[in-house]
Amino acid sequence: MMSYMLCPCCLRASYLARYRHEQGGLLPNSDMAVAVTSSSNGGPLSQTDTPRVPLSVRSEGGTRLDSGVTQIHAAAVNGDKQTLARLIAMSVAAEELDLGDQFGRSPLMYCVLADRSECAEILLKAGGQVNLKDKGGRTALHWAAHKGNLRLMKLLLTRGADCREKDNEGQTALHLCTRHKLPKVMALLLRQLTPGEIDDQDKNKRTALHWAASYGNLDHVKMLIKQNSNIGIPDTEGKTPLHWAASSKDREALSCVKLVLETTPSVINWQDYEGRTALHLAVADGNECVVNVLTSVKNVNVSALDNMFRTPLHWAAVLGHSKIVSILLDSGADSSSSDANGATALHYAAQNNFSETVSVFLSRQLTDEPDLEGRTAFMWAAGTGADDVICAFLSAGVDIVQEDKTGGTALHAAALSGHSSTVKLLLDSGARLEVTDQAKHTPLFRACEMGHMDVVQTLIDYGARVDGLDQDGRSPLHWAALGGHAYICQMLIKYGDGPNVRDHSARAPIHCAAYGGFVNCMSALMEHGAEPNAQDHVWACSKGHLDAVKLLIEYNAFPNHMEFTEDRYTPLDYALMGEHHEVAQYMIEQGALSITGIQDIAAQKIQVIGVQFTIQ
Repeated sequence: MMSYMLCPCCLRASYLARYRHEQGGLLPNSDMAVAVTSSSNGGPLSQTDTPRVPLSVRSEGGTRLDSGVTQIHAAAVNGDKQTLARLIAMSVAAEELDLGDQFGRSPLMYCVLADRSECAEILLKAGGQVNLKDKGGRTALHWAAHKGNLRLMKLLLTRGADCREKDNEGQTALHLCTRHKLPKVMALLLRQLTPGEIDDQDKNKRTALHWAASYGNLDHVKMLIKQNSNIGIPDTEGKTPLHWAASSKDREALSCVKLVLETTPSVINWQDYEGRTALHLAVADGNECVVNVLTSVKNVNVSALDNMFRTPLHWAAVLGHSKIVSILLDSGADSSSSDANGATALHYAAQNNFSETVSVFLSRQLTDEPDLEGRTAFMWAAGTGADDVICAFLSAGVDIVQEDKTGGTALHAAALSGHSSTVKLLLDSGARLEVTDQAKHTPLFRACEMGHMDVVQTLIDYGARVDGLDQDGRSPLHWAALGGHAYICQMLIKYGDGPNVRDHSARAPIHCAAYGGFVNCMSALMEHGAEPNAQDHVWACSKGHLDAVKLLIEYNAFPNHMEFTEDRYTPLDYALMGEHHEVAQYMIEQGALSITGIQDIAAQKIQVIGVQFTIQ
């Protein structure tokens, strides 16, 4: 039975809106998904948050707590200069000044984290190591830059702090200071660096310019560009600073985008390693202002394809950004462009029930192009129960009986996916109740197969035939039994579908239920007169369904029927060949024989008759 695309889209606006491609795209068990990442201050990238430092630390009855905090740590974080000076004077060795807590953070780092500059100066004068690293690879200068503390940064630099040191993530103080809109902090660090050091990359190959752009930090972006920071450096995802600026939520991000483009307009169409341009990311983030700026650039490719052959218009449609869809279409975006699944942007807007977005497309008299399976956006909408979109299509005069490559219609799609409201809407709008696909399946067949009771009842209420047969001679009851839907089996029999109707292979619905081991269906069928001795009940044995076999025996099924083939196998033969030992043992206990056993008994009887004949 053919399945329609039932693709739940979980896309949400994010800097990293990415599509996941599984099993050929928008088929059952696949989706388009967006990874959402955010930092504490709204930037799309994230850096390690500043650790919480207690406002007061007490260390009594010993020199060190279980957490590694010493009395010197306590005095430093509390800003107790007198106690700190006394403890330093009492220290046996200079190393005690630099003892780390459980995270490797020294008293000097505590001063930085708690903004105790006077205590920091005391520790430095006493010989505290300025470039000591904690377990994260960060020095006191890293933390001062991370907090944007200009006064402490100046103090540390005058005491020999190395601003080129990298933490475990490969980040320098320059990377970390970008999270704060403090140009004086950036300027202080830039004065310490040579031009070649400004573009140092962290482990993700991101420079300070990447980070400043991601935070929408316009002043920092200006300063870095003025120092000739390279705008075209890609990170590990292939993203340039323009990508990150385009996906930033900061109010200055738009100005960052403009500045980058004024400096290096050639980056407008640069694609990351998943084929996404800055326009893709701005669309995914729903940033209309940035989209307007990007689409106004002279050489912008508004229909650039990512690795899944999706354009920014696809992204806008799947997220329901109707205004951005209008902007892109006005800028010349190709509405007929199809992705790896053969789907256009209209398909994605339709399946997610974005009626306003769909109306934007329809108002421009755009053609509803079919996908690779011949399914239009209208059919996708029916398959996901997108009733608002269906109404929009109907108002636009859609052909309600259009067919895909298998002959399926929108009504088939709605029935298969179990959307009874959509089924009613389509029928009330003129959809044909008994329309069949290439397999001669009506919508009722689809609903019975999938067990959608409400849809089955709706179709029957509208007059659907329950005794129709498909190209294999199977009725809706066959398909309900094959799916294990006992209640629907009872419903179909109630409305006139016979329990013993045979398909072209002489199989009745009970064979279908036995094949799947659906005991409830088998019981319901036999209670309504299904014949337990109908040939081919060996299916239950062949699949090893012990409960199904027991039920058949209870209804007096003969255990030694031989099939109508040259081999003449019995149910026991099938159980043995399938290595279903419990079934075989039960069958033997019920007097079942294999074909060999039957042949042996027959041979013995023939011998006895022969002997008797000879004697006579």
